Formats: sequence, structure tokens, C-alpha cells
Amino acid sequence: MQHFTCDTVADLAVPGLAGGRLTVLALSGVVDAASRDGLAAALAAAGPAQLVVDLSGLRLLSSAGAEVLCGAARTGAAHGRALRLAGCPAQAAAVLARAAEDRAAPEQYASVAAALAAVIAAAVAAPVGTDPDLTDRYLRADALRLRHAVHGRALDARAEGVLTERYGLRGPTRARGLLRSVAREHGLATVELAAAVAHTPPPRPGEKWFPGDGPAAPPAVRFVSGPRDRTLSLSAFLDALRDAVCGITHTDMANVQLIDADDHTLRMESHCGYPAEFVRFFAVVDDTTTACGQAARKSARVVVDDVATASVFDEPSRAAVLAVHIRSVQCTPIPGVAGGPQGMVSTHHTRPGHTYTPGELDALDGVAREAGEWLDWYRGSRLEDALEDLHRRAQSPPA
Repeated sequence: MQHFTCDTVADLAVPGLAGGRLTVLALSGVVDAASRDGLAAALAAAGPAQLVVDLSGLRLLSSAGAEVLCGAARTGAAHGRALRLAGCPAQAAAVLARAAEDRAAPEQYASVAAALAAVIAAAVAAPVGTDPDLTDRYLRADALRLRHAVHGRALDARAEGVLTERYGLRGPTRARGLLRSVAREHGLATVELAAAVAHTPPPRPGEKWFPGDGPAAPPAVRFVSGPRDRTLSLSAFLDALRDAVCGITHTDMANVQLIDADDHTLRMESHCGYPAEFVRFFAVVDDTTTACGQAARKSARVVVDDVATASVFDEPSRAAVLAVHIRSVQCTPIPGVAGGPQGMVSTHHTRPGHTYTPGELDALDGVAREAGEWLDWYRGSRLEDALEDLHRRAQSPPA
């Protein structure tokens, strides 16, 4: 069953851009003569904003849909606003090339990340009266969050399409409702379940998806208090891990990051003791110009004696850390099954030269190792349970 969706993933005020706003749209399914008017309406609804349109979820773009995109690009260009297309499939790129002919075609980028980088470059080249350094510093953090929002919506759309076609559901609305309800009941984010649906081989017709003796018991984790059963949520576990490293290192500033398996960025999932501006800036880390980024790349702990002079930071990151009076940092990787890290635990102190005893470092390694074992178990058993439940419900008629 063919379907089409165009979702507004984000709408952000961006100083320095023509129109002053950035809107990110995610398309999925099929854009043909029947859905072209819906696409045109969605593009028009963005008004004077700059547009980034993620096409990675498209299965087919017809000449009618391509003409809508090319027309929007020409209209935007006449007013100084670029239309940037990201993740364009080969079939769609060929149709767009024919539709553009000798006229200007929409700008195309390999990924949403590349398109957002172009938006930032345009914004940083701001008119006189704005602060380029400040604009770049905070737009980079906003762009990373936008990239994850777009990536998450693309995964959701892909999973909705898989479920709609696999089980003959009546359109993506039913699939979306199933994803959300099953994810919520199993303590998962919708995007986690969507990614599993998109990446896991399908079940055999008429069979259970994961036959066997049932899920294994969770591994023992000494830093989690209370009953050690399967009801512990991921957020509660990460908060317990955060509190454990605070106790080990005698600080009230700590955070836990998980590595996104698709684009290898670090996402802050639990934190304490930081001002909002610090959390905003480091919500997503996508490079090695920070201590946690270096630790992830090396798969080894990084200890920074003095943020003011350490070479692991670029200047915007250094400024963001020093602005909240942090001078010492340690970042310990959470090991994963493939040998590389699957996350990071970091602690911060306000005085330079903070030292850690061998016992503290051993204890950090211990909780990181236990956390890695629990996360491996969680992703395996919890996701398998949720996928099996989703499989069962999708085969049942709607109530």
C-alpha cells in the first residue's frame, strides 16, 4: 500500500538567515500526482523560512513531485532563500535532474548533517551587527539536535512503511499508533523500536519472531538499589549510573552519554549539576574536539587536568566548559560487545588539577563494565520482547 507523509521535524529561529527561520521537513513514502498537492501545501506552509527537506524516507518521486520541489526552489531563490534537499535517493535525483532542465535545481546534500552545515555556514556569514562567534557556537548545538530529530523521524517513517506493507495495515496512522503504544509499554523510545523494526530481519509467516526459552535474566548491577528485576527503565538505570560515578569521584557534576549506532554521535541521556546552557551545548557531540569525543575515538579514558590549556578542546567547546566554572574533567567509556564503547560517563570539578586515586579509577571501570553488560542485555531482551509484541498486535484486527 502506497502512502505519503510530510512531517515538520523542527522550526527554529536562526539569526542571520534570510527570513530568520529554518524549517526541517521529512518526506516518506511515494510522491506522485495524487500527493503533489499535499507536498506543495506543506512547502508553502513554511512561509518565508529556509527549508531543509529530508528525502531519505522516499520510495518514489514522480515527475509531478519533482516539479513541485523545483518550483519551490525557484520561488525561494527569488527571495534569497535556498531549498536544500538531503539524503536524495538515486531515483529521485534522476527525476529532479530532468525536471530542472536548464533552470536552477534545488541544492542537494548527501545527508541532513551536510545540509545543516550549509545552513550554519550561511547564518555565520551574518550581516553587521550580529556576533558570528556566538551564532556559530549555539547554532552548532541546535543543528545537531535538529539532525537527530530528522534522523529519528526518518527511522519512524521507514518503520511505519515496513509495518504498513508487511501486515497490510490501513495506512501509516495505524502503524504509527502501534509503534508508539508498544514502545511506551516496554519502556522504549519510539525511535529505538522503529530502528529495530527497520534493521531486524522479518519474522517467518505464521511464526513467532524470536522463538526460544524467553529472555535472559538481567545481569547483576551493584550500583542499582532495590529489586533487580526486568522492570527497571533505561532512564532510571542511567540516573543510577550517574549517581554512582558522582559518589565515586566526589562531585555533584556528572553526565552519561550513549553513542548513536547510526551516526556515532554521543547523546547526553542523564546529567546533574550543570546549568541549562551547558546541557544545551553538549546535548549531542559529533566530533573529537571535546574530552568525551576523544575518549570515544580512543576507546580509553581521558583525564583533563585543566580545561583552560588542554588541547582536546576546540575554542567554542572550551569556552562553553569554562563559562560554567569547570576546570577538571574525566571521561570513562562504557564498553560494548563489539569492543568499542557504547557510551561515556563523565565527571567534572571546578578546580584544576583534580586527582583520582587508583581505587576511584578502578571503581569507575567497574561500574562502566557493569553498565555495559546491562545495556547489552537491555537492548537484546527488551527490544526482542517489544518486537514480538508488535508482531502479535499487528496481526490482530484493530479494536
